[in-house]
Amino acid sequence: MTKNIIVSAGQTKLLPVFWSGVESELSYTINLAGPGAGITFLLLLLGKDSQALTLKADIFHLKPHTTSRIIVKGALFDRAKVDFTGLVCISPGAKGADAWLAAHLLLLSPSASGRAIPNLEIKENDVKAGHAATVGRVSDQELFYLMSRGLSQDIATRLIVQGFMQSLLDQFPPAQARRVTGILDV
Repeated sequence: MTKNIIVSAGQTKLLPVFWSGVESELSYTINLAGPGAGITFLLLLLGKDSQALTLKADIFHLKPHTTSRIIVKGALFDRAKVDFTGLVCISPGAKGADAWLAAHLLLLSPSASGRAIPNLEIKENDVKAGHAATVGRVSDQELFYLMSRGLSQDIATRLIVQGFMQSLLDQFPPAQARRVTGILDV
């Protein structure tokens, strides 16, 4: 089921989401429906075992001077899998729109897999929009460095995951950030 979110004129929203494997599908449609509307949409993903997630986020800039920041960060262990598709659409008349869409997936086992496809659909001039995507593994050099300092591979991996996700977690409301931090202690 798709969650529909409407942001009105002059309103800004923070939407932090943490996925720990319960749902198999998450879908969001966000309409920036009034001038000056803005959203920061943060998604932290932690997949283990054979958990799988199909994630879709569509953001529509419908009016002038709207802003969106959509950032996805995920750490996938074991055979976990994430398939992310994101769309930012800047409609005609949405002059001055400012959009950023990024997805970064960290694969922590040879069997984990991830796909990140950010899309931009720009139908107006005088806008600012960008996207980024990375899917990759922890480098052996990073692990070796931490392990050469006396850390076990498990602790070194945990520190890398926490460091990878911390920049997003810092933007979560404090109570939610504390709950997620406890879960991230993988």
